[in-house]
Amino acid sequence: MTIADRFSGHESFVCRYGWLPKAYQAVSVDPELLKDEERAMHTLGIGRNMLKSLQFWCEATGVLVPVAGHGHQPGPIGRKLLDPEYGWDQHLESLESLWLLHWRLCTRAALAAWTEVFGEGRLVRFDRQRLVAALAQRAEGSARPLATSTLEQHAAIFLQSYYQAERSGDDTSWCPLQDLALLRAAKEEDGRIVFNTDLRAPIGLSLRVFAIALVEFVTSSDQGASSVDFHRLLKGVNSPGVVFRLDEYQLRAFVESVAQGPLRDAMRFVDTSDTQSVVLHRDRIDPNYLLEAHEEAPIHA
Repeated sequence: MTIADRFSGHESFVCRYGWLPKAYQAVSVDPELLKDEERAMHTLGIGRNMLKSLQFWCEATGVLVPVAGHGHQPGPIGRKLLDPEYGWDQHLESLESLWLLHWRLCTRAALAAWTEVFGEGRLVRFDRQRLVAALAQRAEGSARPLATSTLEQHAAIFLQSYYQAERSGDDTSWCPLQDLALLRAAKEEDGRIVFNTDLRAPIGLSLRVFAIALVEFVTSSDQGASSVDFHRLLKGVNSPGVVFRLDEYQLRAFVESVAQGPLRDAMRFVDTSDTQSVVLHRDRIDPNYLLEAHEEAPIHA
């Protein structure tokens, strides 16, 4: 099922440092916490609009999933990263974890700007005006017309999520995704700030996260095919190559490494003069490299 682009719901706040672990821990103890606005604001120490934004980002990243009539429960990303017993990064301190959050936001959250830039890879070098224009074009198919202010705010949240010119050491209002250095800025002669997302070595992207992304991409393509062409892995919509901004050499290195490491029992990389493809044997995939197959769609429109 294709989910319509989303342009709002974040309440003009980026996903702030510390929000996801704090919310995960609180909801693990009290699954219905976010249903009670007053109690949630008191427990989490934030205001009403910020609380709505926190819930939005928890659901968009897969840290929490809504349960009809029963509040929230830990989501697949939340369990992987933040579970007090099994999570590999309970305080969200590693770049590896941020790459997994980035993957999720670009491929499963249906956020228009994320899809435009990092999911489909349509924009590589652009200024704010070009991004807003691209969002306006995407919004033409919306059920109801979107105000220019909505598009501008969504563009601003996207840019702030990945780029901030200056940050003080104790500033907790920044978004941790900025640490991935996926968005770089330069000032043109005419004064415009131009952002660039061209290919570069992804610092902190681990074989574990790449393996999770590769498995999800292959198994979600073509009604769950068990193989995918290498070029599609490099250039396809929502592919690891596009989302992680990898060139052909980098992608090949990752594919060969996971075939020999994390996915050695479940994956083959077929590399001949006329065929380059990745073949997965689903029944052999280590559960550590699987995200849940059946998840509820995002509830925010």
